[in-house]
Amino acid sequence: MSPQSDPGVLESAYRTVTPGYQSRGNTEMDLLGWVVFLGIFTLLFPLIPVFVVLVLATKAVRAIRSAVRGQPN
Repeated sequence: MSPQSDPGVLESAYRTVTPGYQSRGNTEMDLLGWVVFLGIFTLLFPLIPVFVVLVLATKAVRAIRSAVRGQPN
């Protein structure tokens, strides 16, 4: 079997017109991500007290229900 007929052997490298990739930071996308994060944080920050009140109310209701059910009739 000749080397030319073997499909697994690369005899010559293909040349390309595109330049090689040079890694660099993507500052624009990084900045956009921070802007989106800060925007969402700014909108949701005032809701934190409401969330805390809901959690505490849920715990209080569960505690009262378990205390009422635990009492003998």
